[in-house]
Amino acid sequence: MILRLRYGREHLTADLRGLRCQELKPTAPRIVLSLRELVESALDRPAAGPPLAALARGRRSCTILVPDATRSASLPEVLPLVLERLAAAGVPAAAITVLVACGTHPPVPEAEARALVGPLPEGVTLVQHDARDEAVLRPAGVLSTGLTVRLHRALLDADLVIAVSKVQHHYFAGFGGGPKLVFPGVAGYDEIQRNHARVLDLAATPPCRHPGCEPGNLAGNPVAEEIALAAALRPPDFAVLLVDAEEGTPAWSAGGPLAACFPAACDRARAMFEVAGGPFDRIVVSAGGAPRDHTLIQAHKALDAACRFASPGAEVVFLAACAGGAGSPAMDPFLADPRPERILALLAEHYVQYGQTALRLVEKTARFRVTAISDLPVELQTRLGMTPARDLVAILDRWRDEAPGATVAVFPGPPVYPSHPPTQG
Repeated sequence: MILRLRYGREHLTADLRGLRCQELKPTAPRIVLSLRELVESALDRPAAGPPLAALARGRRSCTILVPDATRSASLPEVLPLVLERLAAAGVPAAAITVLVACGTHPPVPEAEARALVGPLPEGVTLVQHDARDEAVLRPAGVLSTGLTVRLHRALLDADLVIAVSKVQHHYFAGFGGGPKLVFPGVAGYDEIQRNHARVLDLAATPPCRHPGCEPGNLAGNPVAEEIALAAALRPPDFAVLLVDAEEGTPAWSAGGPLAACFPAACDRARAMFEVAGGPFDRIVVSAGGAPRDHTLIQAHKALDAACRFASPGAEVVFLAACAGGAGSPAMDPFLADPRPERILALLAEHYVQYGQTALRLVEKTARFRVTAISDLPVELQTRLGMTPARDLVAILDRWRDEAPGATVAVFPGPPVYPSHPPTQG
């Protein structure tokens, strides 16, 4: 078998002839509708409540929450359909704000933001959330967990809130999309860090990851449960949820209140993205190409998923261009000395979410032989415990020499997860 695997904006060829190849990828939907049909179904035939056009009548202002470029939601095709219904309901363009839910990701140049959302009617305002900008944050409430939550004023001031997102597994919050568009999407930096810190039990001896913080798991997941509480402080009046097929094209949709459509979206994501297989001694995993492999922070999610299928000591070839480097200056202190005990000490002193990413990465390189084909600096790859490589062909030739006919698991991206209870990957 010969496969073309995404790498940045290019492809690398994997010639697996002479080896047994087991390709692990999402289950294809039986019925494929066009994106327009999916979105119109969500808008006009919601899971509960009135269609969007009816809900919007008489509203004085509207904020549309959308994800940033790291979590694409086909916005140039989706937003025009949403805006058509708002116009039909009499909501003027000047009363509409499209708010990019960046979470802790920094805002991008305006040209990039406009390319993300596509052309907007004259009068519609485009705003990118900045979690560190105190001027745009307003108190939204205090949770039963004790967390004080601030949210973007454009969300709290809106008469109507619509949220558009794709639902997919998240490596410690259970699922991305849905309530995450509100929190952490448009929340303050400090409360986001406090929420994400729940992934670790730093009071345990030794400190450890909370067992409930796993992909696909919401019940008993302290991060996910607090996200749901925070989002309920100002939930979207209407959510448009999409679930992708293998190639990043939406294959399923639902609309309406989050309480009605988010559980169904999670069930569909589980059905499509949880598969049987393994454990494997040899794995090739692509982080999925741009934008999924633009930074190590994003690319690591594919490695995290693939390692859940690996046997102890397995060799995992990790294809991730990482043209954007690590992805955040906040990660740099953890990369400088990435020993687990040092990372845990820094996190105990002051939790930073990307420190947990660094910890998860070095846990994997300690348990598995991670061979990286990446544009990250070779010195950084080595410091993180990865073996730098440039030639995928040479690696596969070595495997053919070492174990002719051996089974190689290939994860071409997007990530899939074990259908059995998750391991601590």
